Amino acid sequence: MRRGNSTPVAVALAGLAVLTTALTALAEQAGVSPLEIGRTIYMEGRLPSGDPIRGTVQGDVAFTGEQASCTSCHRPSGFGASEGGLLAPPVVGSILYRARTLGAPETGRVRTEGPGTRPAYDRASLVRVIRDGVDPAGRTLDPLMPRFQLSEGDAAALVTYLESLQEGPSPGITESVVHLATVVSEGVDPNRRDAVIGTLRAFESDRNADSRLEEERRKRGSWEMRAKHSSYRKWAIHVWELRGEPASWPAQLEDHYRKQPVFALLSGAVAGPWRPIHEFCEARRVPGLFPVTDQPVTDAEGLYSIYFSRGISLQAETLAAHLQAQNPVPTRVLQVYRVGTDGEVAAAALRRAIAGAGAPVVEDRAIGVRQELDARAIAAAVRATGPAVLALWLGPSEISDLARHTDDGIAPIYLSATLLPGGIGDVPAGWRNRALMVYPFGMPEEMAARLVRPETWLDARKVPGERRARLEAFFAAVLLSDVLRETHGVLVREYIVERLEHMVDRAVIATPYPRVTLGPGERFASKGCYLVRADGSGSKPARASEWIVP
Repeated sequence: MRRGNSTPVAVALAGLAVLTTALTALAEQAGVSPLEIGRTIYMEGRLPSGDPIRGTVQGDVAFTGEQASCTSCHRPSGFGASEGGLLAPPVVGSILYRARTLGAPETGRVRTEGPGTRPAYDRASLVRVIRDGVDPAGRTLDPLMPRFQLSEGDAAALVTYLESLQEGPSPGITESVVHLATVVSEGVDPNRRDAVIGTLRAFESDRNADSRLEEERRKRGSWEMRAKHSSYRKWAIHVWELRGEPASWPAQLEDHYRKQPVFALLSGAVAGPWRPIHEFCEARRVPGLFPVTDQPVTDAEGLYSIYFSRGISLQAETLAAHLQAQNPVPTRVLQVYRVGTDGEVAAAALRRAIAGAGAPVVEDRAIGVRQELDARAIAAAVRATGPAVLALWLGPSEISDLARHTDDGIAPIYLSATLLPGGIGDVPAGWRNRALMVYPFGMPEEMAARLVRPETWLDARKVPGERRARLEAFFAAVLLSDVLRETHGVLVREYIVERLEHMVDRAVIATPYPRVTLGPGERFASKGCYLVRADGSGSKPARASEWIVP
């Protein structure tokens, strides 16, 4: 073998030196690290200058910006995806730096050349494939793989980011255990708290008790069985108790996480907004899966937090869509709510949703946190001003007080299903023939058969508490268990979230919602509500509208 500058080793070292110089210059010019530059290119399709990245596919089809970002095909985890028979393979650095072979060493049949294989990448060949679409074997990639117009430094920064992507396992995973947590706060409804904790404890107990076969298959089965069950671990669910005001919760969450890192937060329930937990999940890159909350974060993007719906805000937006579809559109809406509750969140969402020329005028009647409800005064104000619509974001006792002081001819009344946990049963008898309720759940007659399986399981284990919370927590636990089983050893948080997006609408366990679906990047699984009124018996909801997706 000849020695000197023409050897492969020397060429590779020279290429690495060029990349290193380019990265250093780029970092100095942009004032940020190469890792952050690469993250912005990968996740957002944006260059350090702020300009969108540009590339071509199919030889000469130009595309740019976010649509050209790596994550649109290879996903935030870097583990790729498949769509319509097309595969975007993993781009995690440690995987790219290994040769791709076909077959299994256990069988004695491993192919290292030909279609489906490739030599290992190095940094220089990664830059070449990003810019020119040529792999380490000199083969041209599929024309659907973009050829990016990146400078040497920008391409090298992207390589740095690919090297940072993790092959796993993520924190909270040991050789034998998946550590999970559920978050509850003091002040939360005891029926909801008991339902969440009781359901998760029962699921953990059942799952771990039936674990012997899976453990044996993972450790000592045939190579096919070991591969299939490589993700199997027992579960350890920790209950993170939050005390005091929400402003103190971030520090408490950090303290819990420091004592025991967890792979994900599962279900959970707090008294008040979910925002502190959401922000913890996004900062710590911990999946927060399906909490039982009517105050999810709806005004900020998140990668790690997934909810059943937009909660009380969705109900307000549904009401706004319903009112604006009326002919004629109501002229005025008076909404009554108590400060510091879900009702205040709903009132703000309704104000935002009803806007523009020809929209109803929205007026508020706020009740202070500790102020006693003056039902007579509110009823008198309603009679005096005669609003076209009355939206009452209140609980059962307050609704009952108001009903005792209002006339039968009061304006159309709209109520919230989640603020009245007894459903139609919480609607005063005198209002049941005309009050409408915004209802985010499936109709009882349609859901009964679908919910037999989870409710039978929960009842058999004597799980106490709120029906909705039991069903939601059970769905979250079963879905995560199914997703973990499907990962085949890839125990990476971002990949789990991506698999969950793909699998939620195929879940075998039903939820209280009529339909749950997630697409890539979507974070709210149920997207609409019904309007219902009391049925003929006055005890059950009857559909008064089609499913409304605002």
